[in-house]
Amino acid sequence: MRNLLILIISIFLISCDGSGGSSSSSTSSTPSTSTVASFTSWTATTPNVPVAMSGGFSSSVDLVGNITQSLSSGSGTFTRDASNNFTLISATASTDNSALFSTALGDTLQSTFDGAITTTSNKAQTTIGAFLNPTYYAFNYQTYGAWGPYGKATGSSFALSDGSASPVSAIPIVGGIAFVGGSTGYFVDASKNSYVTNATMTVILSYDLQTLTFATSNSGILGAPSGNALSFANLDLTGTLTYVTGTNYFTGTVTSSNGMSGKINGEFYGPGINELGGTFALYGAGVGTMVGGFGGKR
Repeated sequence: MRNLLILIISIFLISCDGSGGSSSSSTSSTPSTSTVASFTSWTATTPNVPVAMSGGFSSSVDLVGNITQSLSSGSGTFTRDASNNFTLISATASTDNSALFSTALGDTLQSTFDGAITTTSNKAQTTIGAFLNPTYYAFNYQTYGAWGPYGKATGSSFALSDGSASPVSAIPIVGGIAFVGGSTGYFVDASKNSYVTNATMTVILSYDLQTLTFATSNSGILGAPSGNALSFANLDLTGTLTYVTGTNYFTGTVTSSNGMSGKINGEFYGPGINELGGTFALYGAGVGTMVGGFGGKR
């Protein structure tokens, strides 16, 4: 905690004098200080003032297919400017598994896929990431994203979903509803080349059956923040999730069109389950790995 506090303070100092180096990772959770506001909604944030989220969902996968998921270890600190562009993204999937991207440190945070996501890379180009632009889908209560090694993948990759969780009392027990939004991820192919991904997403929720039907479409990939996005339908996903009455989380399984399979989790966001979001991780022998986040709005 002490290390990240020092890091955040350093970022503000660098913003003032224009000096300093670049970093891509942090090993502590975001502290609660007077310089960082607690996130409630994007409309309640102030330009250039960082907001902190905690207790979010996360997923990770290594190059041989070991998948880890958590319902509470995800966290992040985010700063946007007056035009709602991210200038700081500090995302944590679990202890010692974080990534930091800051324009003040010379890192790249660039709007891509027609503004749906912010593609990031640290100045040293060792880490690449992709994070939701909330305004694209008019999301107000969440964010999500994924990150991993830049270029040739050399290790695990991670995803985060976090925001203002819905109270359990807001979740109905009968009926159903559809959520529409997007998904972004980090894909490693069989040759260990890495890409960030973007797709549209739908979730059909049945309160009666306590199930959620998940699907993505129009998938695309990008190899670098300044690269050209390519359509890649092989990464379209389908999944089925279940949730237990009296909780605000759901888990299940997910598969891709090119034969990867894995796990998916998530929760509802907003005071009236206005939105939902989560993370996923997949692996396919001879195909690759993929980890990412998703979100939808009623």
